[in-house]
Amino acid sequence: MYDEKIKYLSFSIVVFITMLLLFILAAVYNSDFIGFLTGNIIPELIGICIEVLIIIWVFEKWQKQRQHNIDTVNEKRLREYLIFFLKYGLKGLPSQYKIGNFYGQDHIENEKEITAIIQYLSANDIDIDLLKSMKNHLCIDKTAFENLLEVASLLTDNHFKAWIRIVYFINKISHIHGNNKNELKQSIIDILQNIKRFDKASYENNIYVGAKAL
Repeated sequence: MYDEKIKYLSFSIVVFITMLLLFILAAVYNSDFIGFLTGNIIPELIGICIEVLIIIWVFEKWQKQRQHNIDTVNEKRLREYLIFFLKYGLKGLPSQYKIGNFYGQDHIENEKEITAIIQYLSANDIDIDLLKSMKNHLCIDKTAFENLLEVASLLTDNHFKAWIRIVYFINKISHIHGNNKNELKQSIIDILQNIKRFDKASYENNIYVGAKAL
């Protein structure tokens, strides 16, 4: 996408310089032959250059909006899995720590809610059964999270980094045996930290349902 923008910009600059040179020719030369060029050919070429520039700008804007729509759909697919975990994987937490809708447009609220959950998990001795319930939920969806890495790679670097770390900690949890509460709790906290990172990446890049293309 970045390379395509460079190509469009470079081509636009070439067309603009060509148009500028034609204007200079039209202004400087006045012989009959040159007069014919400046009076007929050069104005026609200038008109063509202007049309080409307009087409380039319109096409680039259309392509930018199209790419934004694709990114938004991909982000929504990933966010659905995060929402499902936050709502159902953490359902054993006290009611004041329940997550809201976790929509992209609610980034500030999302950050506050997840931070509150992280602080609660860090400060309290969490029941092993609750931690195992969270673990079981994540392990059931482990393959799906892994398969969605390719989708995450289509978004920004921060989306991909957040998602690959979520997958890493889910895999780590799946290999924790017995009643190792501290390790389970820390891995869940790490997953929540990266869910925050994912949400922040979406908000900062305007890639979520309802956002306008930058």
